[in-house]
Amino acid sequence: MQFESLQFFALLLGTLTLYRLLAFHRPSQKIFLLAVSYAFYCTFSWKFAALLAASTVVNYGLGWLLTNSQPLRQKTWLAVAVVANLALLGSFKYTAFFLASLDDLAYFFGLEAHLPILRILLPVGISFYTFQSIAYHVDNYRGKGHPAKNLLDFALFMALFTQLLSGPICKARELLPQIEAPTPRRVQDATLAASLILSGLFKRMVMASLLFSYGVADAFHAPENYTSSALWVVMFGYSIQIYCDFSGYTDMMRGFGLLLGFRIPDNFAGPYAANNVGEFWRRWHLTFSRWLREYIYFPLGGSRLSPLRTYANLFATMFLCGLWHGASWGYIVWGSLHGLALIHYKYSLDRARAKGVNPKKIVPTLPRFLAGWAYTFTFVSFSRIFFVSADLKTAGVFLQRMVDLRVTGLGFEAILLPVIAVGLLINFRGSAIRDAFVGLSDRMPVAARVALWIAVFLAILVLRPYGVAPNAYFGF
Repeated sequence: MQFESLQFFALLLGTLTLYRLLAFHRPSQKIFLLAVSYAFYCTFSWKFAALLAASTVVNYGLGWLLTNSQPLRQKTWLAVAVVANLALLGSFKYTAFFLASLDDLAYFFGLEAHLPILRILLPVGISFYTFQSIAYHVDNYRGKGHPAKNLLDFALFMALFTQLLSGPICKARELLPQIEAPTPRRVQDATLAASLILSGLFKRMVMASLLFSYGVADAFHAPENYTSSALWVVMFGYSIQIYCDFSGYTDMMRGFGLLLGFRIPDNFAGPYAANNVGEFWRRWHLTFSRWLREYIYFPLGGSRLSPLRTYANLFATMFLCGLWHGASWGYIVWGSLHGLALIHYKYSLDRARAKGVNPKKIVPTLPRFLAGWAYTFTFVSFSRIFFVSADLKTAGVFLQRMVDLRVTGLGFEAILLPVIAVGLLINFRGSAIRDAFVGLSDRMPVAARVALWIAVFLAILVLRPYGVAPNAYFGF
């Protein structure tokens, strides 16, 4: 069930109505919301829901053992919890890739391994709730967490449908206190919720869907059919598509969460306004970047050790980031490229400090900012050729034809250029536009405010192309 479908909005309306009617008894509210979350998840597969339930029970038990054990035994339970979660994730995401790679290696050396080919269906959202579980255990071990008071609260923390499928990855101290607290008597920030939902619908149903419908995805699957100029345009177009797709999804989830009384953290802060790769990762997929930083980069030593060790930590973190996205050499190359780019960025900072210059106090001139911005946006877009191409061979064809101005083939649809421009405008000014919309709505009478929301929604329906682009991050 897609979040943009009429079926989902009917489910949401019914959920909000019954949820409010149960406001007199918080435990009943939580049981109801948990049942809705699992019912929604079952629309993808009841087996996925069963796996989530099993993971929830096991993680709750391990969390209880960790927080109620003596300090000397807590490290053991933490190790068990982390290994158990990684084993669950690895068995679904990487088993087939590992066997296929071994088979290819054997063939390279003239051997015939004939290992079994496995077709393992990846449960939607497994990476996100597994990483949320790991963060829960590590934070509790560090004394910075918020242990669940009972299994019901923890189950809702794991399964809440407003952030189950593609995050944001919430910390326990962000979400569990809201689950434990009584529901506000009335919907707070209703105007903000409406603006987030409308913003998400526009990004997903109009922007991402237009880019998808006019051939951005097709060019990555068959680059041999396209001209050099078309491939350059679709390279930048895909960056706008995935941004509108994922940030639009996050906007909707935050809006739905507000209607239910939950504040879900934001995941994007104008990532394509960054003028270096380090800043890009401080703006893109914020909760995942935080997870990488706190649970991989810092434990490896972060930047506390020698420069060489720091560079190795950066590369290892981004290599694992690529591997997390999927069992594919393309993802690994993508992550490695970002690791190398972060090493170059950190090296430039180290050189500046060695010369007695504080990089944080440097105010770049407009030409330097634009040069940094152009480099960063181009690099991020370029690296995604490996991210989205079916395999390295296809990525190689894409790259080869990009730089060969003599090749003939299909061009790009003219509509892509204004859509890309609007996407960049949203990236730079989206928050300001939303704030202005909220301010305008709040100054209106209630009836006029609702009429404005309906008018914007109808405009989105008029502007959207046929169909909605598939959500790219559901596959992770």
